[in-house]
Amino acid sequence: MSELHEIVGAMHIHSVFSDGTGHYPEIIRAAADLGLEFLLFSDHRTLEPKRQKLEGYHDGVLVGIGYEINDQSNRNHLLAFELDREVEWGIPPREYARRVLAAGGWAVIAHPDERRNKLPEFPPYPWTAWETEDFHAIEIWNQLSEWMEKLNRWNKFWLYLNPRRSVVAPTKWTLELWDRLNLKRRVVGTGGVDAHAHFYPIWRNVGVRIFPYKVQFRSLLSHVLLREPLERQDAGAALRQLFDALRTGRIFISNSFLGDARGFRFWAEEINTGKAYLPGDRVPAGTELQFHVKLTGKDDHAVLLKDSHPVWKRREGAIPLRSSQSGVYRVEVKRERRAFIYSNPIVIELPDQGQGA
Repeated sequence: MSELHEIVGAMHIHSVFSDGTGHYPEIIRAAADLGLEFLLFSDHRTLEPKRQKLEGYHDGVLVGIGYEINDQSNRNHLLAFELDREVEWGIPPREYARRVLAAGGWAVIAHPDERRNKLPEFPPYPWTAWETEDFHAIEIWNQLSEWMEKLNRWNKFWLYLNPRRSVVAPTKWTLELWDRLNLKRRVVGTGGVDAHAHFYPIWRNVGVRIFPYKVQFRSLLSHVLLREPLERQDAGAALRQLFDALRTGRIFISNSFLGDARGFRFWAEEINTGKAYLPGDRVPAGTELQFHVKLTGKDDHAVLLKDSHPVWKRREGAIPLRSSQSGVYRVEVKRERRAFIYSNPIVIELPDQGQGA
């Protein structure tokens, strides 16, 4: 496998341009202090920070700016990147998804599986417009969403004090849906912190932030694998590198509360030719692959799944599995018996399916 260049950052961030409490310099400084290399902002219903030329390098952090769209019932949230202007407000989700793609944008379904009903003041915002295929990716794991799904009147204080401990795993429903979608076409899996640093009033003007940006930047991280080193002088070229890799699916997600996942790799090699395939790649039907995984901790426990079903488990070493069966192959890693890493899949396509997009 040729050398890959890994960059680590956070996605799905809100600022004072919508309902976040942080200004760009404060948020970027928090990321820089933690050694993050990129941030993807997505304020609600506005690209104003992009118009103000805030996209680019700041304090050594590459900043990309998209925005979050929703319908009039505040459901069907879509993160739209690589756009220069917003699509029309108030149109149905199927239509704004179509328009994002028509404009060349990269579309990510946000927190698709919210179902909470314990606190009426915090309703769920699920994706329900599954009749459309006009999206490139879905958030398989969202830190704030998972935190709020657990929230009730009795555990609010504990969850406030333990925001990162409350991160357990993506929902089974989301993962199985993601695998089914990938059997048909490439749908990239992403992770989002959904950072707002909301101010929660306790008494009069006294309150707390839920949570500071730096707390969430130590939860779900996005590891993007580049073919070439990240361009450090030309921010436009660097952003093209970043989004090209994201569109291709060369990304894995880690729960950084459990440690540093840098260096994890999942790949496959064609038995007859030795050709290497990376997550996001779609392989012609009938190709026999040898799968490989590189773990970062001696006690990490890797599971290879095919179509959501485990087909191999091991704590360390190469995957002793060959397969030519059509399906969606991806790796989940546990550390300390908790969900740690989720790779994007390598797909052996169905017969007569053709090379995927």
